[in-house]
Amino acid sequence: MFIKLLTIKNFRSISGLTIEPKNLCALIGPNGAGKTNILRALDLILGEGWTTKAKVARELFNDITQPVIIEVEFTSPIQFTNKHGYEVNISSVKLEMTLEPELSVKTSVNGNEDKPFYDNDQFKKLCHFILIPSERQLGSELRVSQWTMLGKLMKLVYENYITKYEGDEKNLKDEFAEKIKPAKEFLEDDFSTDKVTYKKFVDTFKKYCKENSAGLANEFDPVLDIYNLNWFYKTLQIHVKEKFPDKYFDSDEVGAGMQNLLLISIFQTYSELMGGKVIFGIEEPEIYLYPPAQRALYKNFIKLSENTQIFYTTHNPNFVDAVRPEDLILLRKNENQGTFALDKNDAFNTANAEKEKYRIYTHFNPERNELFFARKVLFVEGDSDKILFSTLCEKKWGINIDEKGISVISCGGKSGVLYFVGVCKLIGFDDYFAIWDKDGNLDHLDLLTEAKSGGKGLEIDPNLEKFLGLPEGDDAEKVKNAHEWAMSVENNKVPEEFLEVEKFMEENKITDEESSVDTEETAERNLNDLPF
Repeated sequence: MFIKLLTIKNFRSISGLTIEPKNLCALIGPNGAGKTNILRALDLILGEGWTTKAKVARELFNDITQPVIIEVEFTSPIQFTNKHGYEVNISSVKLEMTLEPELSVKTSVNGNEDKPFYDNDQFKKLCHFILIPSERQLGSELRVSQWTMLGKLMKLVYENYITKYEGDEKNLKDEFAEKIKPAKEFLEDDFSTDKVTYKKFVDTFKKYCKENSAGLANEFDPVLDIYNLNWFYKTLQIHVKEKFPDKYFDSDEVGAGMQNLLLISIFQTYSELMGGKVIFGIEEPEIYLYPPAQRALYKNFIKLSENTQIFYTTHNPNFVDAVRPEDLILLRKNENQGTFALDKNDAFNTANAEKEKYRIYTHFNPERNELFFARKVLFVEGDSDKILFSTLCEKKWGINIDEKGISVISCGGKSGVLYFVGVCKLIGFDDYFAIWDKDGNLDHLDLLTEAKSGGKGLEIDPNLEKFLGLPEGDDAEKVKNAHEWAMSVENNKVPEEFLEVEKFMEENKITDEESSVDTEETAERNLNDLPF
């Protein structure tokens, strides 16, 4: 059970959006692009229970005069026998909400908008969405309740235990009470004549309850059980052992980082044991995790997604892999379109990525993965170019590249610049500028020629050092010389050619015309020009 098509209309920042998510779906974009709104839409349509009028609010509507529509289509029908013995097959679910002319909510399945659906409980057992927001409620999530993953798992364990007893819950409770009797007698022993014991507490408490209930129509006799016979696993508590000091701590007593680790572990457990019945939405899974733990969690996402669909938002390069291009949904937002997805080229797919995986391996790393997260990207050949233009931006042009969400990416040479310009074409990302040296011979330079003629590229003749009159040297010397030049050059002595870079860095984007790439033109290009 996976979502193959998600359509959202008129919901928050989303005017109209359709995506085809894979089992692992990374929602990537700048803050405010609308990533969380996609997860909220999924939570409305597939979360706990059907959406009712009580959940409808003005802020959910992009335009209050139009309906909100959220629809999911599944890769294969969800099948079950309902309580009346009829076979049910659900291929799609649609939620529609209105504010005007009147408030209304309607959920329908299989396109039958006029036919009520009454099998919600059975459907949600086989298909439900769980959202883990970035603002983790760590304390409550680590407790057993009907709303938490831990509680849902323990409830399922209990229900399966009842099934083992052929549905005879009373027989199960009676046997449990008999089995637990020695432990209860041990814990309830009145082991001291002068100290407080559990038995003294119970006797005293019940004594005052009896006194205070005098005159009540019905007898008032409270029962205090150390173990909950109605739901044995409700008493589950998580404790953490630390070596320094060598002792156990309740999950409420450890730090937020450790609590988040426990929550992620519960999510992984739930995914593995409930595979095929749950769809997850996770905001910023990297929170509180060190880089090695981030990489390990991402690998686990890939493994879990074989049986469980996972949507996640991230700002961390460790949670993307160019070898899995179809996982990536790159989002942007502008005033006219609202939230939209960049239009990826069909050549940007897993099959082509697999063929080129070693080439991808040599080009991509966590730093270069910033391409997928940046608002703008400046591609340069090497470290000397990177330090020079970064320094010019911050020291001479007054441009805070981090504040503007700009990444300056060292591509490892002219061929690397060519490669990443090709990647931009494939992913539909048009807000880039490339700088390369004229020297060095390469085949298939059409992409660089096009970038240059389109005002998106600068060719330095013959290379940076000779163009600026800097001495040659090893890599460290080149970086040192480039940095010192950028720090010392007067503003009016900066080469006119470099002002193209300044203009690009200062431009605000995105306009409608610039928000997508002409993928038809790209598709006709010789695929040897492209990285995949």
